[in-house]
Amino acid sequence: MPIVRPPHPDESLEPFDGGVGVLTRDGEVRGHVATTLSWFWSPFSPLRKQWWVWYIVVWTDGVREPSTEDYPPFLAVTEMRSGYLDVESAALTRNGRYDFAWLPPTERDAMLARLGISSDDF
Repeated sequence: MPIVRPPHPDESLEPFDGGVGVLTRDGEVRGHVATTLSWFWSPFSPLRKQWWVWYIVVWTDGVREPSTEDYPPFLAVTEMRSGYLDVESAALTRNGRYDFAWLPPTERDAMLARLGISSDDF
C-alpha cells in the first residue's frame, strides 16, 4: 500500500477534467477557457495528494493567456462554478469579470482542436 494516497474523490471537479467553457461579456463571446484536472503532493497534506486545476484562457482573436494553476481553496474553480471568472490579462483592456458557462461535452473536443489546445499546454 502506498504511503501517499490519492486525493479524496470529488465529483464536483469532474467538469474541470478536460472541460471547455465560454467567456462572455454583455452577451458577446469574448473567449474560451480550457481546463484540466490533476493532483499534486503538498507538505500541508503529506499523506494524501491534493486536487489541482489548470486553466488557459484563449481570446476570440486567438491570443492565449499563460496557463494558470488553481489549488485548494480553488478561487478560480469557485468563480467558474458560480458562473463567472475574473481574468487578469497581460492586456489590461481584457481584465475583469466575464460570465462563464461550460460547453456541452459534445462540443468540447471540436473546440479544443479549434483553439489548438493539447495536454502539453497545461
